[in-house]
Amino acid sequence: MILLRQIRLLLVVLFTCWMTISSSSQVNSPANAKDVFVGSTPCGPLIESILNIPADTKCDFIKWDVSFPTGKNDSKVFQLTALYGEAQNNTTGFIGGGKKITVTGNYSIEVGLNESQNIKVYRLNGEMLQSALILIELDNNIFHFADNNKNFIVGNGGWGYVLNRMK
Repeated sequence: MILLRQIRLLLVVLFTCWMTISSSSQVNSPANAKDVFVGSTPCGPLIESILNIPADTKCDFIKWDVSFPTGKNDSKVFQLTALYGEAQNNTTGFIGGGKKITVTGNYSIEVGLNESQNIKVYRLNGEMLQSALILIELDNNIFHFADNNKNFIVGNGGWGYVLNRMK
């Protein structure tokens, strides 16, 4: 009787461990998901240049909405919306509603970054972009913006250059 209880307990523990490992190892690559990544970043010179925001434009921050919809034949397409402008005091919005940029394009994925061979680097190219927009996938839920040398873009005390998966 005691042996039977111990075997049952062992099976329950093994099943629980297996379920935990299985669920945490699922790969939800953005290229295969309908999820959207969102975030707010500062308007740094590099990002302003990539988005073709005129230098004389007052830009305090950018609200991002990036999706990787599934396409035919596993096509690697993205849709990006960037809303930017001068911050409206005491709100999360912009004076006059801000200005909107919409970009559709293709992306490529490079695997490996410095010592980390599992890191994925996404290079987004679109007609409306001055140059490629580079996102480093930190995990299935977080992207970090990077420069052309794949160095993380550093934010400031109030803003970071991160996008999070919207569930």
